[in-house]
Amino acid sequence: MTESRKLAADAYRRMVMNRRLLLLALSLAGIGSAPGKAEQPEPSSEATLAKAVGVLAHEKSAAEQYAVILATAGKSDTALYVHGIQLYADAKAEFDAMIAELKFDLTTGQDPANSAVFTGALQGAAQKRIAFTSFVSREVVDKLSGAKVGLPDVIEAVPKLVTAITDSGMSIWKAFHDASKERRDAILSEVDQLQWRSFADLAKT
Repeated sequence: MTESRKLAADAYRRMVMNRRLLLLALSLAGIGSAPGKAEQPEPSSEATLAKAVGVLAHEKSAAEQYAVILATAGKSDTALYVHGIQLYADAKAEFDAMIAELKFDLTTGQDPANSAVFTGALQGAAQKRIAFTSFVSREVVDKLSGAKVGLPDVIEAVPKLVTAITDSGMSIWKAFHDASKERRDAILSEVDQLQWRSFADLAKT
């Protein structure tokens, strides 16, 4: 190799090395990525599932707490009390039906997004839950004298609640679809726990 070719080869190797070092430095510094759009790690399937189940579990817990408030503070007005019990029973029936339909879709492999039954069930569940919690808030809690009972936070608009329930159902379905046989059994057990307790049981607490 002539001296000139050797010098050219050395220069080329240095150029390649410098380019690699530059790219590494830019990568470490975060330069070259879209401004304001730092990469965020995708949430794990388990984290997504936990969040979805948590939404429906919160609905169950909140409705049951409203029922307990009705059972302890609404007995003085018999007509109001009976009406409140009926609203809770209606909401429980709709939510339990929605959970049952979700479980059916999970076990049969049907996408809830394409299920008219699931869509109708969650619409009814949202409407009935809001009717019940709004009734307790308006007719029982707002009319209490003295210190007011603390109420759990709930979604108060039907469209927003429908969206929250729909998103949760789809996340549960996706996690179930991607899970192993053993994990699927555990997910079904979690879904079973989302059904509401009866008013009679809650009135005893």
